[in-house]
Order: sequence, then C-alpha cells, then structure tokens
Amino acid sequence: HKATIIRKVVLEKKDPSAVARECNHTQAAVDRYLKDYHRVKTLYNLNHDVEFINLTTQIAKHVIIQYIKIIDRENI
Repeated sequence: HKATIIRKVVLEKKDPSAVARECNHTQAAVDRYLKDYHRVKTLYNLNHDVEFINLTTQIAKHVIIQYIKIIDRENI
C-alpha cells in the first residue's frame, strides 16, 4: 500500500487525508509513509546508497528500494 499512497499524494498531488480514506489507512500511517519517503528522497538525492540510507534512517532496505523506484519515476 505504501507505493500506492505515495504515488497518489506525491505524483497525483492528492490530499493525504483523502488518500487515507481511499486506501482505508489511518492518517498516522499515511503521514509515516510520507515522512519516510521524504527522508529517503533527501538522502537519495544527495547520492547516498541504500546501505547508507538504511543505516541512517533504520528503514528496511526493501522499503527504501520501493521509495527509490517511486523517486526515479517522479524524475522522469
């Protein structure tokens, strides 16, 4: 669900509270996904690799990779 939520809020510019309702998630979960996404994006844009981002943020590597795929799509 993370990818769908991030895509709707970041790429489609939808309101996070509307996305939370659409995806049947709590506002807190949507806010956490967005916060983590922006943390990963900041470090990734500074050319840090998955290992560094994982060590710095304690976000699971597979989740970081999901966020990076979204970031790369956003930059197309």
